[in-house]
Amino acid sequence: MIIKRLNHTLLSALAALALFAAPAIAQTAGAPADATFVKESHGAWEIRCLRLPDGRERCQMYQRLNQADGNPIAEINLFALAPGQAAAAGAVIVTPLETLLTAQMAMNIDGAAGKRYPFSWCTDAGCVARIGFTEDELIQLKSGIQATVTIVPVATPDKPVDLPVSLQGFTAGFNAMQAANASQ
Repeated sequence: MIIKRLNHTLLSALAALALFAAPAIAQTAGAPADATFVKESHGAWEIRCLRLPDGRERCQMYQRLNQADGNPIAEINLFALAPGQAAAAGAVIVTPLETLLTAQMAMNIDGAAGKRYPFSWCTDAGCVARIGFTEDELIQLKSGIQATVTIVPVATPDKPVDLPVSLQGFTAGFNAMQAANASQ
């Protein structure tokens, strides 16, 4: 059930991406599901693209986040932002509906002090946190080994859930995503 919901969240995430990124994405909120495809993979990251009506593609990085037992719980969709902004990259992280929103979502890189991010909204597919990464944080992601996303379940608020985010292939994936978007 969770996997089915996660598969349907890509278009939701791309629609959310429109709030951060290129205006062309905003025009595709109603794009058919078959307009999305995996262009390539780099380590733990997939480069997923949306084929626009005019034939161009807009791409982002994607990774499913699993619990220690392998059960898929959340997903992260990451994209570059235009130079000169406060954030160098943005991400849309989708978590289950049973997430305690007031606890916010936390993320750290290689165990360093992390940040908390508020959730923006929830749909039937899950709850969405939109976050921005500074240039320094992007450098940490590129040189890191693992990030951790922490969410708090409503049913067990005293037991936060840590979801590992592999950074294997992050730099190559980020560069490939930027190149794919720049060629359009």
